[in-house]
Amino acid sequence: MNSKSTIGFCGDVMLARGFLKAQKSRVLDSVLSEDLLRRLSNLDYLIGNLETPICSGNKIIGDFYMPPAYAELLTHFECMSLANNHIFDCGETGVVETIATLNKLNIGFTGICSGSKDLCYPRIIASNGGNISLIGCIEDSLYPEFAGSSFSILKLSDLLNSSLLNELDEREDIVANVVLLHAGKEFTPFPSRKLVESARKLVIKGADLVITSHSHFVSGFERIAEGGMILYGLGDFIFDVPVSGRKTSIVPIFEISKNGLSLSEILFTKKSSDLTVNLVEDKREIRKLHRKIEKYSTSLSNNPGALRIIVLSKLYVWNYQLSRIMWMIRSKGFKTTVRFLLDVLKRVVRKTFMHLRGKE
Repeated sequence: MNSKSTIGFCGDVMLARGFLKAQKSRVLDSVLSEDLLRRLSNLDYLIGNLETPICSGNKIIGDFYMPPAYAELLTHFECMSLANNHIFDCGETGVVETIATLNKLNIGFTGICSGSKDLCYPRIIASNGGNISLIGCIEDSLYPEFAGSSFSILKLSDLLNSSLLNELDEREDIVANVVLLHAGKEFTPFPSRKLVESARKLVIKGADLVITSHSHFVSGFERIAEGGMILYGLGDFIFDVPVSGRKTSIVPIFEISKNGLSLSEILFTKKSSDLTVNLVEDKREIRKLHRKIEKYSTSLSNNPGALRIIVLSKLYVWNYQLSRIMWMIRSKGFKTTVRFLLDVLKRVVRKTFMHLRGKE
């Protein structure tokens, strides 16, 4: 019997919005190219962040919904984190349908639980190499505005203030603790000082691997003295925005053994204009992508809160937003783009108003 297993981690998975039109004339499995599917099928486990509820869409109150018929693609995954700012986009009904669909497909989930008092318990994966725990959690400031009281997402502050990671770290049957953290700023590969400090605290508390999402960009890696590893962004794995900065994602693959997790390989993927996710196999392009990750990782070893990094981060955000607007004008037309921008403005005003009311 093989004493080792392999586990891969993907970035954001969002089969909604643009896919609702693009997929009408396509076979669902064609979202992932054949060569990528072959590589992923060799893994024992695949984990991702499900950035949308699975629901019929008749109760949508946020941005996204994924039709239940599309959920078949998720059977490639062993477990999905539901701890993100979009899981309540169809309200509590959408959460119920999401959980029911995942259970029907025998796909695990983490990061959300019924009730508001209990700490969401991790998902345990029993592998040949040893058991690992998966804990999904969200930065407090990103907690969904549409969240109700029947379900709760594990907040970062609650995890840090609890003894859960310490308790898991002491269990002899668990060889590694993995935290899937939805946090930080969008559209930049440079994590903020706050995110870096939070991720490092999780390692100190007992996490062996911390993987962050929400930036939608591939970012750097960091190994800290306490022995843990932090991946500050894997990029969009399946998403409907093939724009500069969001076309590329990575799938880090780890070996699970009695000694814990060890990084064995990184797969690079790239989205085409028809939203197909392709495996990057060109050696020159792979070297270029590796150099980018090294550059982002170097910024972490210096001061992530330095003025230069802050300015670079804002430039990345502005460049992305401009690229996205130009892409929308070309692909969807000027009127649709204007309607989208007005809708974004409405949401910003609403969130600002709710924030100000909360301070009263």
